[in-house]
Amino acid sequence: MNKDILKPFFEAYSEASMSSNPTVLASHYADAFIASGSTGSAAFKNDEQFLAWLGQVFEFNQHVGMGSLEVVSIHETPISDHHAFATVEWGARFEKTGDERICFEISYLLRFSEGKPLILAYISHEDQQDVMKARGVI
Repeated sequence: MNKDILKPFFEAYSEASMSSNPTVLASHYADAFIASGSTGSAAFKNDEQFLAWLGQVFEFNQHVGMGSLEVVSIHETPISDHHAFATVEWGARFEKTGDERICFEISYLLRFSEGKPLILAYISHEDQQDVMKARGVI
């Protein structure tokens, strides 16, 4: 149902992740959202504090030599006319790994408003820092 919308949405998300402007990345999120992973869960507001955190994530990614982030695959499960669940396999390349892609999955709960998806929640399937440590990136 929304495959034609999701691929460009997540490709724009990956491009925004590699940009030093956190406002573009934040525009992919709802006004409030939930993040969850192996270390716990929390609810966040899409506000100035979130923008500052996104800036820190960008700086960390630059520090560890992330050169690219790409969508490897997207698996969508429609929930309603206005909601979907999407699992994205991301592939990241780092200076230390060269052309070798390090993959990880994140599942997203999305709400569609006027045809545009917004992230309501995401769940990291694995701890990305643990994956980077295991691959010698950090």
